[in-house]
Amino acid sequence: NHIPILVPLQALLTCVGNTTAAWAALRIALSNGWTPPEPVRPLLVTTGLVSDSETEKVLTSNPPLQEESDSLIGFEDLGDALAGDNDYSFLIKLFVGCAAASYAIKYGETFFDFPYDANVYLGFAVIGVPSALNAFKWYKRSQDPSFEGWF
Repeated sequence: NHIPILVPLQALLTCVGNTTAAWAALRIALSNGWTPPEPVRPLLVTTGLVSDSETEKVLTSNPPLQEESDSLIGFEDLGDALAGDNDYSFLIKLFVGCAAASYAIKYGETFFDFPYDANVYLGFAVIGVPSALNAFKWYKRSQDPSFEGWF
């Protein structure tokens, strides 16, 4: 391993991502009326997610959803674009896209030297740039008062 800092960084980011996903799943379950079992209830009471007497919903009201703004659209927004496809055209698009991406990944590295060099700055860039762009997209969405998306 020529770049030892990337392994603990990957472990840290995986831990943060998994913890965030678990927290979001808990909040979604509570907002849909799930009642936690007794052994877990004291932990959730200390976080303020549930009360001592009865499980409270995290989201007290569900306002009607508005049309999503088109700012900083990502891969999760492809559902609307592919909604008009039938099953066969979707499968063909999926196969062609996967085949093209596989070919580009397998043979595209022969055009560049960086996959064969141990460069910590390039490793940080490969990890950091997509993460920063995704965080910026969600930051911008959180600042948009008209966005009533699925988060």
